[in-house]
This record gives sequence, C-alpha cells and structure tokens, in this order.
Amino acid sequence: MKKLIALTIAFIFLFGCASATVIKSNPPGAKLYLDGQFKGETPYTYADRAAAGTMRTVTLKKEGYKDFTSHVKREQLSVPALIGGILVLIPLIWVLEYPPEYTFEMEKL
Repeated sequence: MKKLIALTIAFIFLFGCASATVIKSNPPGAKLYLDGQFKGETPYTYADRAAAGTMRTVTLKKEGYKDFTSHVKREQLSVPALIGGILVLIPLIWVLEYPPEYTFEMEKL
C-alpha cells in the first residue's frame, strides 16, 4: 500500500504539473517570441511546469504584417492535478493548464 501511495505521488509530481499548448498564427510561419525570447516559428508547441494562473507574453512577427502581441495563460482546470491536490495538497498550485491551442490572427500592413 505504501508503495502504491509513493508511486502515485511520484506520478503526480512528474506528470501532473506539465501543460502544453500549440501556438498558431494566421498566416502560419510567424516568428514567435515568448516573454521576449525567440522560440521558433508558428505553429509551435509550448510546454512548461509553471504554477496555476501563469501568463506568458506572446509576440508574433512576420514580414508584411503588423507585429502582434497577446498572452497565453494556464486557465483550464486540470482534473488529474485537482485529484492529486486533494490527495496530497501540494499539486493544487498546478490545478490549471493551458488550453490545447491558441490561434492568433495577424493583420496585414
């Protein structure tokens, strides 16, 4: 029984707090900056282990289009993290996750 509890806690800490989202742009192929750091081109899969409510600033740049700035935020309830939080309390700070996808529309110059 103790082994099962230990494995459950380890599973929650290793996998329960990670969250990922796909950042897309219309048109695709925009240069993506997260919190000012270049990450690649859209579509881009972003993942982290940040706490609930974390917000990242997204800036998209593409020739012929206005620079676009917005945010991605951990805002969807994660049921596994909620269950883990109820069982061991600590994972409650990871109870929110990113939506599966963000699509941002860029405006032509």
